[in-house]
Amino acid sequence: MLLRNLALATTLAVGVPAVASADSRPVAAETVKVQAPVASSTDASNYAEREKQDKKAASFQGGDVVVVGISGGAILVLLLLLLILA
Repeated sequence: MLLRNLALATTLAVGVPAVASADSRPVAAETVKVQAPVASSTDASNYAEREKQDKKAASFQGGDVVVVGISGGAILVLLLLLLILA
């Protein structure tokens, strides 16, 4: 535990002055508004034709449950590891 505290104190002692002395001058940035490309009617008809051929495409929902489940599980594992190692 002493080693962890020493490592944290060293990191803060070295890192904080470096961040504090960083140059904080404002930087000019240019933004340009552009029009988004419009889908052509041929693309829409191609997609409609494909959807008619495959009936399952209309009810496609993607992997939202899988992605949320895996992400939540990964975060849970990381939190448990932090609690165990702290």
